[in-house]
Amino acid sequence: MAELDQLATSSSGTLPLDETIAEPNYSAAPSRRLELVIAVTALALSLLALWLSRNIFLRMGSGGVDPKWWPTLLSVLAAGLSAILVGMSSFAPPMSRGEVEATEQDGWIRMLVALTLSAIYVFAWSAVGYVIPTLVFTAALLFVFGLRSWKGLVIFSTVTTGFIYGLFHYLLKVPL
Repeated sequence: MAELDQLATSSSGTLPLDETIAEPNYSAAPSRRLELVIAVTALALSLLALWLSRNIFLRMGSGGVDPKWWPTLLSVLAAGLSAILVGMSSFAPPMSRGEVEATEQDGWIRMLVALTLSAIYVFAWSAVGYVIPTLVFTAALLFVFGLRSWKGLVIFSTVTTGFIYGLFHYLLKVPL
């Protein structure tokens, strides 16, 4: 090891080994257009959600916190944050995306598989119920995105499904 250091610092004019090897840059380039598209899409979707939440039909007027309250609150918060994002992406310099890797075919395939699984999950939930499709969906998504331990797949899917079911069914009294 000492010989390598001595060779690297010798008078031959060569740079040390670690300075001569440049690593390739896999990071995504900053994109103002991408930021604007995402921000405007988020704003449009949150305004649509706000409109839909205000059109929820109530069988009885409760006069206080009703089924419209929570979706409306979330939609207003999303619209406000999206408007801030539109302003930032319009007037601030583009954000660095140094930690984000450029897109690859594997990422697109995972995204399409996740979207397909989501569509199947929505139909399975209405046909079978909540518990079984949610267990399968959660485990399948975890597998698609890299979790390979069967213990992790089973435990995380079971705990997540049980928590959400308990929260809605027992605490909030909302059937799933």
